[in-house]
Amino acid sequence: MHGIYLKRHGVDVVLLEQEPKNIRSGHNAGIGFGPKLEEFLRTYDLSKIQNCTPAAATHIAYRKRKDFTNIKIERHTSSWGLMYRIMRANFDGLPSDPIPNPPPALEGDGKVEYRAGKKVTELSYKDGLVTVGYVGIDGTEDSITSDFVIGADGLHSTVRSLVQAPTVKEYSGYVSWRGVVPETDVSEDTVNYFQHRNALDLLKRNYIVCYIIPPDSGSFEPGKRLLNFIWYWPYPEGSPALKEVLTDVDNTVHSNTVPAGLVRPETWSQHLAANLHTVADPFAEVISKCKNPFVTKVNDALSDKVSFYDGHLVLVGDALATLRPHIAAATEQAAGHCLDLGKVWHGEMTRQQWEKTTWFQAKRLWLVSRAMGIFGVGGWWALLKILATYLSFMVKMKRSKI
Repeated sequence: MHGIYLKRHGVDVVLLEQEPKNIRSGHNAGIGFGPKLEEFLRTYDLSKIQNCTPAAATHIAYRKRKDFTNIKIERHTSSWGLMYRIMRANFDGLPSDPIPNPPPALEGDGKVEYRAGKKVTELSYKDGLVTVGYVGIDGTEDSITSDFVIGADGLHSTVRSLVQAPTVKEYSGYVSWRGVVPETDVSEDTVNYFQHRNALDLLKRNYIVCYIIPPDSGSFEPGKRLLNFIWYWPYPEGSPALKEVLTDVDNTVHSNTVPAGLVRPETWSQHLAANLHTVADPFAEVISKCKNPFVTKVNDALSDKVSFYDGHLVLVGDALATLRPHIAAATEQAAGHCLDLGKVWHGEMTRQQWEKTTWFQAKRLWLVSRAMGIFGVGGWWALLKILATYLSFMVKMKRSKI
């Protein structure tokens, strides 16, 4: 997003992507839409293709009761793969299935480069310039110098580590079992149950979220969409149960994620046999039809600082604050960082104001995402403690006039 914003305002941009492939797989992951992301896409997405599935409400199931209550919370959803392809079409004109003919560059756009397979290894600062050292997949070392560097490299941010940003980074105590199912694999009644709404099934110290997303091809046509589910389940750090879950078909123990296709079938089957009978029928049907689930530890992170090198390097998005996924706000947060940073570049806000506002808002969302996770998976005492922490922080925000 930041690259597109800068390009549209006449700035030359080089994007270093450590993934070796020129186009990344979305792994059929879902994302939530918020007002900041919608504003960014209205302004800067020149493809103007459909980008999300509208949701009129959030539907709540309680254990086996599939129709417990309905909440008027609208949260449109999409897929990470489609959003990535929209961004690439607007950044460097990458053709893809959803956008075979990307929008041409506008007069006044800056020049851009997308360099895949480049891992950042070193940072240095002198006389208002940041030098970024990196290595390619073939081992070739190189560097690039700029007056402004944006670290937008996620939970395990290399940039954050290299600037030695003080960071809280923790495992939540639970994992997310995730997967997608083609809607043609489930009954019409089940598809209708999830139509135009996000749905949650609140279980005993675990819960499930399920909603419809487009595939990477960007199709919103009924019959071609996917049902995406996330099942949050507690496994204490260091426990034999967690080690078992993170052990793949080749007996390799992963530190965070066992990708789709590597989850041991017996591990998934045992989880379903022990727990699927507690789940409301529409959720149970979707989950039972998943052929390639993956599992990942739910972690979060929060840096104590936003900017470095006299403001010539900043952390944004997940590199600044990785939120637990319960509030589906990661992409929304990144869009907000981008739009607010634009106010600094246009003189509407000082850099110091942006840093202060950005960090306070990041911590607020970080605390909210923790509270939501504890509400669904943790106990009452833990929930009361995080709520007290949140209220104390909000008082501090008010006193700071944020």
